[in-house]
Amino acid sequence: MPDPGLLDVLRRSGGLVAVARQLDVAPPVVLAASTALLPLVRAGFRRDVEQAESLAAGLSGLLAWLESLGGGALASAVLQNDTATNGAGDQIVARIFGPALTRHVIADAAAQSEIPAETVAQVLPLLAMLAGGYVSARAGRMSATDCLAELGPLLDLAGEPNPLDALVGIADD
Repeated sequence: MPDPGLLDVLRRSGGLVAVARQLDVAPPVVLAASTALLPLVRAGFRRDVEQAESLAAGLSGLLAWLESLGGGALASAVLQNDTATNGAGDQIVARIFGPALTRHVIADAAAQSEIPAETVAQVLPLLAMLAGGYVSARAGRMSATDCLAELGPLLDLAGEPNPLDALVGIADD
């Protein structure tokens, strides 16, 4: 289950409606796909952070990389239907999942949400931009310690196990 706060923020901000509008699908379709995808997107960010020598270093690296893609403006681009920056969503998906795992993430979310895999595949990069932009904006100008305290729970850095662990085994086969 995604962090209700994050899903709620993305919904209330108009982000999910903006995704629906961009894809020309009904908002409940995007909500269902996002509900299934968001835990995996969070887990992908978490996995990226955990690959560093420390959580603080990993989070700092993730935030610097998101900032290089546009930071908080990633979410704004989705909200404003700025298709010129949509490649950033593909970059985020490629980094947090890689190609083999991305296929399994899409299939898993499609099965959970009962939304066609093609639609889930279209929602994924836009949702990644919304989530990445939100995380980046929320980090703001916080110290590394404050970022870890604030964003650690959002990215479930202390959670066990990582929801991607089951899918990683499938993707490695």
